[in-house]
Amino acid sequence: MNLEKYLAVAGTPGIHKVIATRSNGFIIEDRNENRTRFVPLRQSQVTPLGTVGIYTYDAKDGDGTTPLGDVFTKMLDAIETTPTPAPDANSVAFREYFVTVLPEHDRDRVHINDIKKCVKWFNYMLNKGMFEEIKAADAKESEGDITAEEVKGGE
Repeated sequence: MNLEKYLAVAGTPGIHKVIATRSNGFIIEDRNENRTRFVPLRQSQVTPLGTVGIYTYDAKDGDGTTPLGDVFTKMLDAIETTPTPAPDANSVAFREYFVTVLPEHDRDRVHINDIKKCVKWFNYMLNKGMFEEIKAADAKESEGDITAEEVKGGE
């Protein structure tokens, strides 16, 4: 799951899609207000979701993390059998949920607040239909790759 075009902006609720980049900030699609707006980098702390990872014991990359996109994929796969905890649930419920969904997460370095933020982002994106958007974009991108490979093979 490619989360490169999605951001969390400090002080602004929700996850936002990048429409365009400028040298001094981003133009984002704000799903809460149903409009696009400019977010200046000098005044806002911006976290691209594509750069976020969860510490795991058996991480594939060298930094010991699993990308957030892979974690969200596991959460989507488990949504039918293991629903996300309520936002006001206790810390034990969040940890148990994460142990079920991502058993290889590093319990010493992944704090409850990290899990809560991850679940909050996941629920927001699920409720706003962003995962369907991402799946459609990924499918379109993979079709483009296949088409390009077929063209190369035909030469």
